[in-house]
Amino acid sequence: MSRKRAVLPSASPEKKNEVINAVAPSTGRSSALSPPSNVAPEENRRDSFSVTPQVGLRAYRTSNVLRAESGAEQGSRVFESNIGVGISRPAMELSPYVTLIPRLDLMMQWANYGKYSELLDYRFGLVKGGLVFGFSNGWSAGVTLDYNVLHNQKTGDRTFDSWSPAISLQKTHSLSDSSFVIADIMLRQSSTEQTVTFPAAGVFADSGDNRQYTASLTYIKQLGENGKWTFMPRISYTLTEYLNSPSTGRDDRLFSIGASLIYQWTDWLSAQTFLTNSSMSSDSIPSFSATDFGLSLSASHQF
Repeated sequence: MSRKRAVLPSASPEKKNEVINAVAPSTGRSSALSPPSNVAPEENRRDSFSVTPQVGLRAYRTSNVLRAESGAEQGSRVFESNIGVGISRPAMELSPYVTLIPRLDLMMQWANYGKYSELLDYRFGLVKGGLVFGFSNGWSAGVTLDYNVLHNQKTGDRTFDSWSPAISLQKTHSLSDSSFVIADIMLRQSSTEQTVTFPAAGVFADSGDNRQYTASLTYIKQLGENGKWTFMPRISYTLTEYLNSPSTGRDDRLFSIGASLIYQWTDWLSAQTFLTNSSMSSDSIPSFSATDFGLSLSASHQF
């Protein structure tokens, strides 16, 4: 049985992490610091822990800032910034066909919503620990536990904090030397201490404890000399089940389809443009649809 795993063949380690992070299963916010679940052992040759600080900026326009029902949509600009650090060990070989990568991520994110600033501006914090098991033929599995906390930037009031264990399974399949597909499934359960409901449905799961099932499919194609350009369409579906009163029995179904184009300026700096359409249906709250389009910059370096 082959031990070979699919990797991006001609890109730097920073580039590989940028692409892998971009397709990590989303939990309603930026996934910039999600564990890289298909990094090959050859990419981590050091004997000690590696530390990867990261900063990012993202500016975009959304067609439905409050995630309101059809006919009540209002657009807005949104500006996000984040800073974080990832700490990981080199891949450890548990057997001839199984490797293990432990990882710890910390992130702070700030979001500003233009004329809806007083209502929506938030500060989000994340601490996330995880283990990624790599298997042969492009398979990997992950176990994570994260702590999230959300505050309103203007008032300083805490919206919620939560503990969320998750398990995931991923399959990477190479189509050529410069293209591959990634299929993900994830189960995530959140134990949430809710103070107030975030006013834009679908941005954060609300109303207390919930369970999320997510499936996604991503196509990745490297373009240009040395693979500096990456084209990445993605489709995903998330079912959120609410477990506490007053939302016991409520189900939200979020479908998202979009694409991004990433350019790697240097080993540590990349730019991305993206277009995403999301639509949510629910048995308890009004359905909505929103289209987001924008640009982002990300800088990271591994020590």
